[in-house]
Amino acid sequence: MVNLWNTPEFITMLGGKPTSITTPSAAKTLIENRFIADHKRNGYGIYLVSLLDNGQPGIPIGTVSLMRGESSSLLAPDIGFAVLSEYMRKGYAVEAGTALIDYVGKEQGVIAIFGFCNGKNEASMATLRKLGLKWEGLRVVKDFGDDETACWSWSMEDVREYGL
Repeated sequence: MVNLWNTPEFITMLGGKPTSITTPSAAKTLIENRFIADHKRNGYGIYLVSLLDNGQPGIPIGTVSLMRGESSSLLAPDIGFAVLSEYMRKGYAVEAGTALIDYVGKEQGVIAIFGFCNGKNEASMATLRKLGLKWEGLRVVKDFGDDETACWSWSMEDVREYGL
């Protein structure tokens, strides 16, 4: 997680702001205080993505997530993904995202999902498109500090019903 969250790509995704996860101890604290709480509250959260080695989890290469904050004005969770630079553009985010959407649909009853990213991040937008999300345009989203973001939706007739 320390390596992943300090890649130039991840920092760019954060708007150029460096992450505070710079040590294993900081990563452990985040996992214990936020990630576990998200899973308990929602039934989903952030998951490790790793390559298989003889059918068993092997090299960790990133994360895939479905998040919905406690105070979110949005009524559907947000899918996200982050992959180490050397594993980008190989289909791993699409594969992990597809598996996550399938899992939360079957196991948690999730019927609608948002996808948000920087409107200039062509790779993330291509991944959201390949996951089957529909382009909703650039929008100002209160949950992201009223910043304009590229908005995508999955399985929604009208995004306004879900708070967008």
